[in-house]
Amino acid sequence: MIFVLAYYLKNLILLQFELDYPNEFIITAVDGTFKGAPLIKRILSLVFKTSKGRISPTFGSISGTRLVLEKKGYARVGFHGWTIFYSLSAIGGYFSPLPLHPTVEQLEARGYDRGATWNNDAFDNVRKIYVGKTLNGIALLMFVYDKDTRMVIGDDHGNKTPLEVKELDLEYLGQYITAVEGCYDKGMGSEVEVITILRLKTKKRTSISFGFISSSSFLLFKDAHKIVEFHGKASNMIHQLGVHVVPITH
Repeated sequence: MIFVLAYYLKNLILLQFELDYPNEFIITAVDGTFKGAPLIKRILSLVFKTSKGRISPTFGSISGTRLVLEKKGYARVGFHGWTIFYSLSAIGGYFSPLPLHPTVEQLEARGYDRGATWNNDAFDNVRKIYVGKTLNGIALLMFVYDKDTRMVIGDDHGNKTPLEVKELDLEYLGQYITAVEGCYDKGMGSEVEVITILRLKTKKRTSISFGFISSSSFLLFKDAHKIVEFHGKASNMIHQLGVHVVPITH
């Protein structure tokens, strides 16, 4: 993310202050100065402070009365203000309590385009995964999520009576999924492709494989991100699987 500020001296000068997003995506305070008559003022300087404690260069020339925009325990998520005669005359902000939730990104589902769409969203992390299989492949998926430190049991997807169900416990605290590997193919006597195997990689280890290897493989992964939610398509089998990821911030 790049914060860009334009101001006038004799000419228009464009400067920038780059934030290390997503590890540093919060402006916690704005310091500056202004000068002018009661109804016509000019912002003469601005300085920005970030969540990492970094301080930007001074934009403009320090002169006049000091202004500070800061709210303890809050981050600035937006700005507002107005201009007069091509100069910034006022600046304000919108605040949100800390910590801010990072932006969730949906990675495209992989597999066969068949079945009803399902999408688990608005969760913070994955606690447990239940995987059910039949002779043809993965038949059932169910997830236990974390939301604001509360455990939330998600809906089950696929066949509610698989031949075998296995549980993957992520040990919750400090543990998260970084990647999902899988395969999809037509099962025995099946006319459509299904997910045949799943293997999950976590911060600490790689899980055992659920199912069997087949022809078409896929990887759900984004560097420096963790998987917090799942989506896909299912009938009485799991046909597609995708994930939602957020930046790893610790």
